Amino acid sequence: MFCRSIKGFTLVELLVVISILGVLAAALTTQVGRTRASGQAVRCKANLKNLAQAALSYAVDSHPGKNGVWQPDETMPWAGSHEGSWPAMVGGEYQEMYHHRPGWVSWTWSAGGFPWPNRNPQSGSTKTASFFGDKSTTYHSISNGLLWSYVGADLTTYVCDTHKGVCKRKGVHKLNAPVRRSYVMNAYFGYDYRTSGAKKATGRGVNVNSLSDRGNAGSLLLFAELPAYRVEGANFDESVETDTKAADGVLEVEIRGYNKKPTNEEILGFNHKIGKRHVAHVAFADGHVDGIVAPERPTKSKLQDLTCLMCNGVDVPADSGEWSSARSEHVK
Repeated sequence: MFCRSIKGFTLVELLVVISILGVLAAALTTQVGRTRASGQAVRCKANLKNLAQAALSYAVDSHPGKNGVWQPDETMPWAGSHEGSWPAMVGGEYQEMYHHRPGWVSWTWSAGGFPWPNRNPQSGSTKTASFFGDKSTTYHSISNGLLWSYVGADLTTYVCDTHKGVCKRKGVHKLNAPVRRSYVMNAYFGYDYRTSGAKKATGRGVNVNSLSDRGNAGSLLLFAELPAYRVEGANFDESVETDTKAADGVLEVEIRGYNKKPTNEEILGFNHKIGKRHVAHVAFADGHVDGIVAPERPTKSKLQDLTCLMCNGVDVPADSGEWSSARSEHVK
């Protein structure tokens, strides 16, 4: 009988196997991460597409007013809620009667219910919509917005998992104060931040037919992502702004011929990546969705100029060095 000795792995062989397994595990983890990010990007674009189509569908419907709500026909939804008034015959005399128009997401008010119509302005007791916070308040904001029924009353349409993931890591998303919204609407389509006593909205009502007449619907930004990153030096770092202006439903920039440059002008959310470059998903007023790649060396001022050009429907030069001059020429 022959006896054959069985040798085990040598230490070197064992270390080689462990190293190979480590490399394979790292490669698999990277691939899984990329696949997840790719899936989130696809869903984000689908959300923006749905919101854009909902806005266009809303604009061609008729909207009979009720409960103090004013919704003119053939007009794009407003970016922000606003309040207005008109004279009405009350008790044999003309008096101002107030009404409100919800934005694509609605403002909320402390008293609850529908305080319009009456003879007094209500905007002193209203709050702008926030993308996170108390469940009932944020749900009210979205479900009372003009697009709720047009997206099938689906909360998931309003949230991008990439943005939500950063919010979780930064402690913004919580169980009892969840992130409800990851998108903002161009200030070009109107908003109102005036205090009690306001009679006119800040912004404009945009007739849906005028978009094609202007010929810039394909370059006029409609919806964008809330930023989950900020520019530090020439790099993007995870950061979520939660102050009132940053958290609302309006992308506030300088609008040509209407409002001046805001003190803290906002920018697109460049929340996704292609390779090492950050990408902002946006929807335009003709309904199409695209990804805007950030310049190689981004700065806050460059991204503000880019956002302003897109919000005004100006064709963006390919060279980021020309964005500032293009803004000076076209946004006055």
